[in-house]
Amino acid sequence: MRKIYYFLAMLTGTMALTGCMDNTEEPNTDDFVITSPTSIGETNTTIYQVKKEFSSYMTNNNTDVKVERDLIFEGVVVANDDGGNLYQTLILRDINPKATGDAHDQCIQVGIRNSWLSPYFKRGQRVKINLNGLWVGNYSKVPKIGQPYYTSAGNRRLGPMLFDMCATNIELVGAPNPDAPELTPIDCTQGEGLSWLKDSKNQNPMNAPRLVTVKGKIAEVQGSKVKYADTGELSGEKEPLPKVFAPEALYDAGYAVDRTLLVSGASSLSMTIRTSTQNDISFLPIPDDERSYTGVMTYYSGWQMQLRHKDDIYPAIK
Repeated sequence: MRKIYYFLAMLTGTMALTGCMDNTEEPNTDDFVITSPTSIGETNTTIYQVKKEFSSYMTNNNTDVKVERDLIFEGVVVANDDGGNLYQTLILRDINPKATGDAHDQCIQVGIRNSWLSPYFKRGQRVKINLNGLWVGNYSKVPKIGQPYYTSAGNRRLGPMLFDMCATNIELVGAPNPDAPELTPIDCTQGEGLSWLKDSKNQNPMNAPRLVTVKGKIAEVQGSKVKYADTGELSGEKEPLPKVFAPEALYDAGYAVDRTLLVSGASSLSMTIRTSTQNDISFLPIPDDERSYTGVMTYYSGWQMQLRHKDDIYPAIK
C-alpha cells in the first residue's frame, strides 16, 4: 500500500513541475558543470607555441597528430555557435601584450561535439585547455584542436572532440568578460590592416583563424542568374528576390553558400563570405550598399569569412 501512495505522490509532483515549466524559456545551464571542476594544471604554452611546434600538421591540408603530454594554454572565446553559423566550433584568441610579431595575437579553432555550445562557452569567457589526449592539426587549412574521424569515402578528417572530454581537458577561468580586448576585431577596412589583407603571403596557418572587420559590397546582389555551388555553372533561372545570404537552392556539399565580397579600397581584392543554411544570417537579405562585416577569417583558395551573428553586419540589416 505504501508503494501505491509513494507512486501517486511522485506522479503528482511530476505533473506539478511540468505545469510550472515554460517551454519558451531557454534552459538554465548555470548549474550544469561540463568542464573540469578542478584545475587541469598550470599554463605552460601558448596558442602561438602550439602552432609552431605542430606547424607541419597545420601546413599540410587535413593532417593531425595526437598529443600525449601536458600542453596547457589559455584563450578567450571570441566566436561560438550563438548565431547558428558556426557549428560545434569555438574560436579562442590569445593576445600577449609583451610579445611582438606573430606571437602577439593568435587564434585557434576548437571543435566540440555538441549541438549547442554557447550556453557553456559565452563570448568573453577565458578557458584553459590541456592538449593531452587531444589531436592537433587542421581541417581545410584551419588550425584546429579536436578528434579525428573518417568520412564515408574513407578520408581522415579532424573533427570535434567528444563532449565528455570537456570535463577532463577544459577549465573555465573566471567569468565571461564582455570587455575583454580579445573581442575587439582587427580592423582591415583601411590603412595598415587593409594593406595586410592585400598581401596573399599572409594566407598561412599563423594568420588563421583571425577575428577581423572588412568593408565592401557583395557582388551577387547585382547578378540575376542562379550559380549552382556544386558545379559552378549558371542556370537559366533567376535567383528569387530579395536575395538572401544562403538560400537552400544554392547550398553546396557543406550545406553552405559562398558570396563574394568586393573589398572597399582595393579594386582587385575580393573574399568569400561563407554562410551555413538554416540560421538567422542565412535568411537576411543581401544589402546592395557598402557595409562592414565582422567575423572569423580563414583562407582556402583565398580569404574567406564566416560571420558569427547577424549583428556582425554594420549598419544592421533591417
